[in-house]
Amino acid sequence: MTLGFLTITTYGSWFYGFGVLIGPIHDDVGWSTTLLGFTYGAAQVITGLGSFVGGRLLDRFGGVGPFGTQAVLGGGLLLASTWADGPALFAALYALGAGITGATGFYHVTTAAAARLRPDRPDRAIAVLTVIGALCSPIYLPVTAWMVTIWHWRTAARVLAIVAIAGAIIALVLARGGASQTGGGPTASPLVAIRGAVARASVRRMLAVYFAAGMAFSSVLVYQVPILTAAGLTLGTAGAIGGLRGFCQIFGRVGLTGAVERFGAGTLLRTAYLASSAGVALLLIGTIPAGIAYGLIAGTALGASSPLQAIYARLHFDEADLGLLMGLQGASMGVAGGVGPLLGGVLNDWTDRWSPTVIMATTTLLIAGALLRPGTDPKTAGL
Repeated sequence: MTLGFLTITTYGSWFYGFGVLIGPIHDDVGWSTTLLGFTYGAAQVITGLGSFVGGRLLDRFGGVGPFGTQAVLGGGLLLASTWADGPALFAALYALGAGITGATGFYHVTTAAAARLRPDRPDRAIAVLTVIGALCSPIYLPVTAWMVTIWHWRTAARVLAIVAIAGAIIALVLARGGASQTGGGPTASPLVAIRGAVARASVRRMLAVYFAAGMAFSSVLVYQVPILTAAGLTLGTAGAIGGLRGFCQIFGRVGLTGAVERFGAGTLLRTAYLASSAGVALLLIGTIPAGIAYGLIAGTALGASSPLQAIYARLHFDEADLGLLMGLQGASMGVAGGVGPLLGGVLNDWTDRWSPTVIMATTTLLIAGALLRPGTDPKTAGL
């Protein structure tokens, strides 16, 4: 429960919340969509590259390492960014604070911690964690939209940062375990462990799949509200549809453990990518019924993909270095998360339309599904 609450406050602090803030920030201070997309993308890249550090902190110190770092540095810099007047200073503080927050509290850390805290049923622990985490966007998207409607965007951003700090402190106190206990602890050299994992072709293909999917996920999640408002929907309606998409993630995660045991994580993950592509394409229509359909289809499919990616990745990595190596997944999706929003913002600024961004997302999801090759031996074939 504690790790689930941390997941909600971590993702909500910026991964979901910033997409609602983009429009109000642009309207208030005139900063371009490209700059704001770059800020979000930079946060994704920092999250990805910092995933190794967050995972290593978990391997060495348990939850104290990553969650303490998040409470002090991540949340602190997010909070400081809300007082920045210049675009460069805001982008630097926000991207760094958000990146540290993501590197120390996103799923690559919390799923590894959950699996270690429940070694008897690790996949079930991951599934339960992600079911709780699915409540994030249904809570944060409409609430953030409400806050920026009645308050200034800076005030809303401060509330998001403070709640993130509180979530990290609670996890620091109540979820201190999760350090590596296998074979005397983690490998002495992180680079040796990383090179050993990347040497396997199955792992390299998996990371390419996650990169393609990460481009789509990040660009859709940060721009879904602007896409819907540009089509004529109100900010409140767009936020509600985004919240519906997030709520429907629960449907993609309930009963997932049994489905994995029957069909395998790889097969289910490919299905989730293809269904996500179809759901995201509905954003091109730009009506309320199409938005609701997007929320139902893309929400369920994207919701299933998060735990499936963690379960699938865990099967490819050695348990002793699980936190560190799950950072490979975080790095792949983090870098992709930097490319996706930046490219999506550039496409919008060049064309003054959101449809190229939506087409980009649907295409990369199709590529992810095509690259994925479910195998029978996760340590060798795997993909």
